[in-house]
Amino acid sequence: MIQTIGPDLALIQQPRSPGLGDYDWFDIEQAGTQVGKSRCRIETTQFTVFSIMIYPEFEGQGIARAVIDHLKRNHAFIIADRVRFTARAFWLKVDFQPETIDRYVWRRG
Repeated sequence: MIQTIGPDLALIQQPRSPGLGDYDWFDIEQAGTQVGKSRCRIETTQFTVFSIMIYPEFEGQGIARAVIDHLKRNHAFIIADRVRFTARAFWLKVDFQPETIDRYVWRRG
């Protein structure tokens, strides 16, 4: 399934596979070029992000923020789980609140 985020940015959901840990994987594409990946789990009442990685040559362009903004428009409760120390500032910047040292949450207000 393809979700359009902006004029040239898209999330492409890959089929869930037990061989890939039974996660929901998304390719992040910009103008037809893969610029990153995200590992998530979509459940009835929440959306959990385990990782969002933008390839180094595409960092700093606001792509990860655009992906999170898109998820916030489509989900009422999002968890960022297993947040690394180096990513804490990002999750705070996109309005997530720490629940534990490595788990940040966002709820539609």
